[in-house]
Amino acid sequence: MLVISLLLVWCMAVAHAETLTDFSLSPTPNATVTEPPGMWRQAKRRSTLEDTCITTSGITGTCLSRFKCMRQSGTVNGYCGTYGVCCETNMQSGSSTRQKRIIIKSPAALTSDLSTYTIEAFSVNVQQLRIDFEQFELNQPVLTDAMLECRDYFEAGGFRLCGVNSGQHLYLPFNVAAGIEQVTLTFTVPTRWTGSIWRLIVTQLEGPTASTKRRSSATSSYAGSTNTLQDLRNIFASHHADYELLAPAGCHQYYTELTGTIRSFNYQAMLGSNYMPDLNYNICIKSVASASMIEYAFSKFSMSMQIGDAEGYDEFCRATIHTTGRQEDYLMIPQGILAKNTAYQPTYYCGTNDNLLVYASPPYLMHFSSDDLTLDESMETGFSLTYRLRTSIL
Repeated sequence: MLVISLLLVWCMAVAHAETLTDFSLSPTPNATVTEPPGMWRQAKRRSTLEDTCITTSGITGTCLSRFKCMRQSGTVNGYCGTYGVCCETNMQSGSSTRQKRIIIKSPAALTSDLSTYTIEAFSVNVQQLRIDFEQFELNQPVLTDAMLECRDYFEAGGFRLCGVNSGQHLYLPFNVAAGIEQVTLTFTVPTRWTGSIWRLIVTQLEGPTASTKRRSSATSSYAGSTNTLQDLRNIFASHHADYELLAPAGCHQYYTELTGTIRSFNYQAMLGSNYMPDLNYNICIKSVASASMIEYAFSKFSMSMQIGDAEGYDEFCRATIHTTGRQEDYLMIPQGILAKNTAYQPTYYCGTNDNLLVYASPPYLMHFSSDDLTLDESMETGFSLTYRLRTSIL
């Protein structure tokens, strides 16, 4: 027992010494770093959720040491943790960064039609890029020749967004192992509308690689070890990856709470704004063992369909055979049933239905799809819903 106790104390001391060494022996500007990319950084990673703080001015910052905040050209705006500061970092247009978490703000005055920001991989373990739109206000899309068009827009990863999207978020694939080593975010504002404003929190989310996944037992973790210190790094790092925020593959929005509100992009209840054309994305909700179904309660639902303006389902929303020129805007909810008639199990929803109530079985997924046609602008306003995980319909 004494030997085992001493071994445990030694392991903890070595791990603690590594952390101190990594901090105190930061390379000088002319030093050469020989560690593989991301090795040291992943070993020290905490949960991204724990790194979030609120500055004294009430906005989101990153909890860092004062030294790291200064090294990242950040501004100290409050305190957090035991010895940390709430750091506000702002990426400038035309620049690139490898920081794990960065804030992008619109310039005080729009002196250019184009603002670009390049995000390069923080480590080899990065898998996704999460963009939180704390503030997002651009010109609304305009109707030209039966087509809605974003003249001012944000573009990244195949998405083009305009209008008001404050409070929304977006996931983009960012897998270095798959060859995606950087992602470019672009704001194009040819109108230079004075009301344009954006504030984005961009976070690189890391996951375990095949070689660093936790094994079933502590014994197997050490089996065949040739580098005890690196094994310790891997073991501790496996507990600090961004598991809480990583979305399932293919999800562009991901909600992890038991209940919450979901809105389509550019949805505004009082203004009758329109969703963007040619928009296709997946909305996912995290499932839990204690729930067997989900409830979607829509306070507003309006997506245009080919004929009529009432509620529509399935063949009214999406043709079985592709037809050029046919209106096909819809929200797909797999394995759903209508609360007002549980015998009816549609998959595609369109038309107007402000009191729509749908139950669905896991996996909890919705797919939003809009085409490039606008037959009735007043119907293309989108949706707002409250979801709730449940154990049964009753």
